[in-house]
Amino acid sequence: MPTADNDIIIAAANDGQFRGLCEVLGIPDVPSDPRFARNADRTANREELRPILEERLATRGAVEWFDLLVAAGVPCGPINTIDGGFAMAERFGLEPIVEVGEGERAVPTTRHPIRFSETPAAYRLPPPELDEHGEELRKWLTQAEDERG
Repeated sequence: MPTADNDIIIAAANDGQFRGLCEVLGIPDVPSDPRFARNADRTANREELRPILEERLATRGAVEWFDLLVAAGVPCGPINTIDGGFAMAERFGLEPIVEVGEGERAVPTTRHPIRFSETPAAYRLPPPELDEHGEELRKWLTQAEDERG
C-alpha cells in the first residue's frame, strides 16, 4: 500500500491485527463497521476499505508506519529498493556488507544472509578480475565439449 513516501506491505491477517492496524492509523471505529468486522467481510469489501487505509497511510512515510505497526504487533514491512534494503538491514544491525579480498583487491560485497555459529560463511577471495580465470574456463569448456563428442 502507498504511504507518504514509499510502499509498505501490511499483513493484518486476523481481526486482532486489523484492530491494531486501525488503532495505529487513528481510525479505531473502522473494525466495528459491519463491512470490515471480520476478515471475510474485509475481503468482500476490499474496494471500500482500501481508500480508507490509503488516506491514513498517506500521512506518514513507510519506515515511520513500519515502526508504529510493528510495535502494535501488526506484521508489515516497507517495500524497499536494493539500497533501501541494505539501509534497513544496517538499521537492524545485520551488517549486510562485508569486505572481501585484501589491499587493492578488497571490495565490498553482500554478506551471506544466513549465519551459523559453528560454520560461519568464509569470505576468502574477491570476485575475479575480467578474464582472470578465462584460460582455465575455456580449457574446461573445451574438454567438456570433447567428452560429449
